[in-house]
Amino acid sequence: MEGSIISRKQLPRATEMHVTAHETKSRMRRPLREQMDAQSSVHQLLITITRRKRFLLAMVVLGGVLAGLAGFAVPVGFEASTQVILDAPSRNGPAGAVPAPEMLDASIDDNITMLLSQGNLRRVMAELRKTEFGGTAEQADAGTGSSRPILRSFADGLLAGIWPQGKPEAADAAELKALRKGMRVGQELRSRVISIGFTDPDPTRAAMVANTFARLYIDDLAKRRQAADRLELTSIVAALPGVQRDLAAATDRLEKYRLSHGAVDQGAADNAAKETAELSQQISLSKADLSATESRLQHIQELRKEGASVASLAQAIRSPALADLAARQANDTADKNLSDAINREIEQETARLAAEASIYRAQIAALESRKNVLDAVVADTAGRLSGLRALEPQVSILTERYNQLLTQQQDLIRRIATPSAGVSVLSAAWPPTVPKTLSPIFLIPPGMVVFGLLGGVFVVVRNRLDQTLRGEAEAEAALGVPCLGLIPQAATMHAKRLKQLVLGQQKSRYSRAVTSLLVAAAPKQARDRSSHIILVTSSVQDDGKTELAWSLALAATRLGGRVLFLDLDRTGARLTNEFLDEFTALKPHNFFGDYVSERCALHDAIAGMPEIGIDFMALAPSEDLLALLSTVDSSLFTDELHSIYSVVIINGPLGLGGPEAGLLTGWADAVLFAIRWGRTRRSIARGVLETLASDASDSAPVGSVLTQVNLKKHAGYQFGDSADLLLEETS
Repeated sequence: MEGSIISRKQLPRATEMHVTAHETKSRMRRPLREQMDAQSSVHQLLITITRRKRFLLAMVVLGGVLAGLAGFAVPVGFEASTQVILDAPSRNGPAGAVPAPEMLDASIDDNITMLLSQGNLRRVMAELRKTEFGGTAEQADAGTGSSRPILRSFADGLLAGIWPQGKPEAADAAELKALRKGMRVGQELRSRVISIGFTDPDPTRAAMVANTFARLYIDDLAKRRQAADRLELTSIVAALPGVQRDLAAATDRLEKYRLSHGAVDQGAADNAAKETAELSQQISLSKADLSATESRLQHIQELRKEGASVASLAQAIRSPALADLAARQANDTADKNLSDAINREIEQETARLAAEASIYRAQIAALESRKNVLDAVVADTAGRLSGLRALEPQVSILTERYNQLLTQQQDLIRRIATPSAGVSVLSAAWPPTVPKTLSPIFLIPPGMVVFGLLGGVFVVVRNRLDQTLRGEAEAEAALGVPCLGLIPQAATMHAKRLKQLVLGQQKSRYSRAVTSLLVAAAPKQARDRSSHIILVTSSVQDDGKTELAWSLALAATRLGGRVLFLDLDRTGARLTNEFLDEFTALKPHNFFGDYVSERCALHDAIAGMPEIGIDFMALAPSEDLLALLSTVDSSLFTDELHSIYSVVIINGPLGLGGPEAGLLTGWADAVLFAIRWGRTRRSIARGVLETLASDASDSAPVGSVLTQVNLKKHAGYQFGDSADLLLEETS
């Protein structure tokens, strides 16, 4: 008999059937791998782009298509250009004068600003309405319901058809905006030429608008200058009579003065003034000579009073004869005749100097008398000329002012008759033949490049934000437990299909993956006869836990020995019920709760599936698994299961469902944690694993398993793990 309630109660714990303790597979204890250590960032980026090449190709094609459609949707624009040139000489400067560069730049800026002003744009808009509709601007404004804006693009026209604008102001604003958008005004290099361009789908209309724009601006400038000239002419005509009266009065005063004071010889006055200046110079020289003579005479007299020597007197008098007498006297001091000769010579020289001084005084008196006469003449002449010099400038200024006004009057009359704007048309616009806008073909490559870059950025960002698990090394690095393998994705997962995949198609990728996983987690039966209990759990319901548990149970039948499938999960009832319906001969009357509560023997709680070689035991729907696991001694039942079954597969509850999965780790020799490939978030899986492996000394070793792996997509990641072995075909 297999085991019973009586045997478990009566036999002491020491004499119970003991199963030799076995070592867990080395694969479950190996060091964790480093994730993709051989791949650089550039390599990973290339792999990501290569893996999503279809999406990127679709984005490139979409970008090209959208760019082409946008190019065809935008109407073809033709730009016509009119060139105007500013007059070189300044208006108020001398003829032929070239304005300074600063003045030219300022004039260019002023003209460009006035060309793009709202007033000029409105004049052009009104003129275009008259030209194209044959009516006035007021009629066009009053009939906005019947007339559509003429300067509206294709998109604006479509928008206006959907949301019609009822107010004339709104229509004018839209028309002005379209006109301003189509205009282009700019200086040609550093010249005096300004280019006025307009873009329109109709080349003839583009040329017409550009020419109209330039013509209206030049006409407006000419009218403004003509009006300014008329105002200036009016002021000049009003000022001419007053200036003429002032000139006549000044001329009369000048003639009366001349008649009353006689004619004045300006040449005689100038000669008298010149002679007066010469006399003043002669008087100054004579006075200087008189002063020098008187100083010598006084010095000689002082020397004689002091009794100075003859040599000193001779030096002061500057007489050679006296110096000779002084030398002779020095040799013969007793000669009386020589002393008399010296005295006579001194007296003669003194008298001569006195006479010379008298001559200078008489000369000065005569010159001053003549100068007084000339001063009287010059004063009389200056008195008569002062009136003329006061009146003649007034007459001259008034005459010049009168002549200037007459010249300006004639110039203004000429300019009013032939008005000029200072700006002229250099080259009129002609209908262009080459469109300004690019062909839609040229827009396709930029659109493809832009959408390709956007797709690449999206792929890279999405890959960075992906929190799911896909590779073995990635799972080990994120969860901290070994990843034992990958289970390929199956097309349809039901009982018969699963049996066919595992047992009927033993060379298939799915069967090879499941068998390899079982061998990695369970002992080899050929080496020893010890049994193994494997707990299969997961974090959420869709991780493929139940499919993995049944696959392991089916693969375990190939190892020999009995296999027990213990179902303690109520969430995966669909696949389990299919197995019960397909392969169970008789359903059991008792459940797992009855067995662990010792209300029945083991064979009474199991159901046999002889067709697939699996025994089945389940949890009753009304039983509380947490209460059962927390109140029983797991070793009493695991020893019995080890003694009867080679492999026991426990389909455990979900890790997020409660602590039941953690309590079941004490029942198992190994725990397989199922993670759905590309679906389960690593944060959830990591949190559940922390609860399962909270006590490493008491808990069984835990290994992760990636389920429902798309091998073709997985190969694109180039992880270099066991999936590459599954992709290799076997003979």
